[in-house]
Amino acid sequence: MPQVNIFQWHTGRGWLVLSGGGPWDSEDVVTIEAHVLGHTLSQGPLVYIWAAGDIEIADRHMDSLRDLGARTGYLLDLLTEEEDALFEQIGEAGVLVLGDGPQPDVLRDALPGVALRGMEAAFDRGATVYAVGRSAAIFGAHAFQSDHALPGLDWLHDAIVVPGYTPDQADQLRAQVWEHSASYGLGLAQGAAIALGGSGQVEVWGNAQITVSLGPRHVPGESGG
Repeated sequence: MPQVNIFQWHTGRGWLVLSGGGPWDSEDVVTIEAHVLGHTLSQGPLVYIWAAGDIEIADRHMDSLRDLGARTGYLLDLLTEEEDALFEQIGEAGVLVLGDGPQPDVLRDALPGVALRGMEAAFDRGATVYAVGRSAAIFGAHAFQSDHALPGLDWLHDAIVVPGYTPDQADQLRAQVWEHSASYGLGLAQGAAIALGGSGQVEVWGNAQITVSLGPRHVPGESGG
């Protein structure tokens, strides 16, 4: 796994981009999504997974991405596709978007298995994995839904990711980090994203409103690593 300071993430040639979400037409989100398209290494299509949300909203988000110059792509329903087709379609992706929505637990439950293996294969070849809003939360070690913890994918190793973060959530984030002995919590405001590259790049995109809450393994005054 690449590691820079406290950040340790899934090995692959591609970029992992976790966004706090927000309106697609906002200046901050447009900036983030332009970076997503501009940093992608793979030449494969854009594949949009919408299991956490609604297909009509996903379709409108796809239109927004096309307006920014996104490559040809398609929507993908993890819950209805046959396994062989699912692996092929995800595995060929150059940009893999995991859309925002009110049911991140549905997305989390649908990914492990064939879909996750396809995503790992695409990421290894250089695909950008772009997780938006509540979908970003499942890439940590733990995700939270209605005040209870769900196992995450741990692509951002030993972290708790809170999208749509606001300053009044500071105490809650700190408590979650300590309760689950995570290395740190990462609060992503709407319009803010962290981007992690396969060669060890760590970049902040959008409005840069990102909060880090260190866990019990970090002593104040020491840097993580």
